[in-house]
Amino acid sequence: MNTLPEVQKHIDSFSRPQGYSPYAWNVTKRLALEVWESYLQNRPFRRPVNYLCQEFYQMIRRPEDGEFILPKNSFRMLSNG
Repeated sequence: MNTLPEVQKHIDSFSRPQGYSPYAWNVTKRLALEVWESYLQNRPFRRPVNYLCQEFYQMIRRPEDGEFILPKNSFRMLSNG
């Protein structure tokens, strides 16, 4: 993916997890879009992205190869994520 519209389509393809309010889900998707925007602009992303839902971490992986677009040591996932 090389453009924000492609990224937005990718992010919108994920379903809201059970227990997430529509507001929390929209905030999560906006955060994923910000991560991608930094990645596409070759800028470091400095906000914390720790302990979010599993879907968020899928959103910030490149669909082509499954690699995270953030360094894996820059965030912490839930143990079941």
